[in-house]
Amino acid sequence: MIYTIQPLKVTCLIALGVVIGLSGCATRYVDRDVDKVAATDSFGDVVVYKSAEEFKTKPPVCLGVLPLAATKKEFEPTVDLRKALHAYLAPTGILLVPLQRIDQNIKANSNEVVNLKNVSTATGCDTLMTGEITERQTRFWGVYSEVKIAANVRITRVSTGAVIWRGKHTAVIRDGGLPINPISIIGGSISAGMNLRDEQITRTMNDLARRLVTAIPDLKYTDKDSDLIAKPAAAPVDKSQSVHAYITSIESYQAPELIQELTAALTDKRWSDPKDRLVLSDYLLKKDPKNTLAMFANATARLEISQPEESLAMTNRLLLIGSKDPEAQFLKGRALLQLNKPAEATEPILKAAGSENPKAMYFTALGLAYNQLGNHEYALASLTRSLKIEPDKPYVLMQQSIAYVGIGDEAEAAVTLKKCMVLSIIARDHRNASRALSIFKSMNLIEQMSPEELNALEIKIGSLLTTT
Repeated sequence: MIYTIQPLKVTCLIALGVVIGLSGCATRYVDRDVDKVAATDSFGDVVVYKSAEEFKTKPPVCLGVLPLAATKKEFEPTVDLRKALHAYLAPTGILLVPLQRIDQNIKANSNEVVNLKNVSTATGCDTLMTGEITERQTRFWGVYSEVKIAANVRITRVSTGAVIWRGKHTAVIRDGGLPINPISIIGGSISAGMNLRDEQITRTMNDLARRLVTAIPDLKYTDKDSDLIAKPAAAPVDKSQSVHAYITSIESYQAPELIQELTAALTDKRWSDPKDRLVLSDYLLKKDPKNTLAMFANATARLEISQPEESLAMTNRLLLIGSKDPEAQFLKGRALLQLNKPAEATEPILKAAGSENPKAMYFTALGLAYNQLGNHEYALASLTRSLKIEPDKPYVLMQQSIAYVGIGDEAEAAVTLKKCMVLSIIARDHRNASRALSIFKSMNLIEQMSPEELNALEIKIGSLLTTT
């Protein structure tokens, strides 16, 4: 049954009413012996990994994910975790062996060692990933659910037989409330047929894959928070005194005049540096503890200097006093994304997206969160809405390509990445151009483009470093 929910604001409020009970613990990455079992390993917030010295001195230049095993029959299927690992490896830039090519060289009756050698010989990739699902529990009580999935994975250098990296994680998702498909906010219609169980299992499996990939050293691209905000044009500013000297110069002002002066200073280009704005906002909050402008400036500055926990605390303080500004909700979502909590980030970002005149960046952030959760269809819908508001944004196109990879549409991923590269070259944006090129190569999409065209793009992207 398909039904439409109108208007946008009502849909947003309904969706927000059911996004409760999400996991609140930040993921901890623990470098230790993977065989050692600790009481906290199964709580859902710990990823245990260990790199051999060989990994550090000679890291992988390619990876292929072989079919995974299950330690018990009831822990099957394993194919979804394999596909998720492959999808999350894509944006790291490492060369990936296509799953189909691996499967062509797998023999069902052969053991892991034989299959590793067969795949390595056929593909030329000497570092391959294998593993097994070691636990799977799904419990549903009416509108409350708990899903727990655990896996061990390893990277083997086939030529030596040495395991050069190992990781294990137990992903646990606890949720409450009835499922509402947030795509209604984006596209206007939703499907009531999505089953809560399927949605929770998919989310848990993708959390497991994403965290395991993140634990592999020197692989994961870190999305800069600056990709989610508008970049003001840089302009020279005459700054004849330090921010501390400025505060000293106005300390004798009477309270009303001092507050007015500090409020104006927070929008003064002289103090555009986040460290300066942090000093100003801290001082203003001492004089006026409920000053919303100071709270917002303080939270924003802390996010810019990589203090997401402190930024989140200040944003919650701002929202507690009743701020209705969608920018405050968006700021909270950005902080949660920096804290690696994409599921929790969706709630405030949805509030921002449900405002009267939502900004493109709200939907971009929503798409990023859904990509990290493995909800690639939602990610595509969110990113498409972002591009309708602000067309031809290279970073958004790159996130779209990752979503296309996630749903298995490599042809569309190739088209989107090509467009991302071309627009990035025009904008002289080496970072996004090079990342799009890396994803293009890592997914072995080169068959989607002529060698001459690919070579021309590589030359142009390389030249950006020498001309910017």
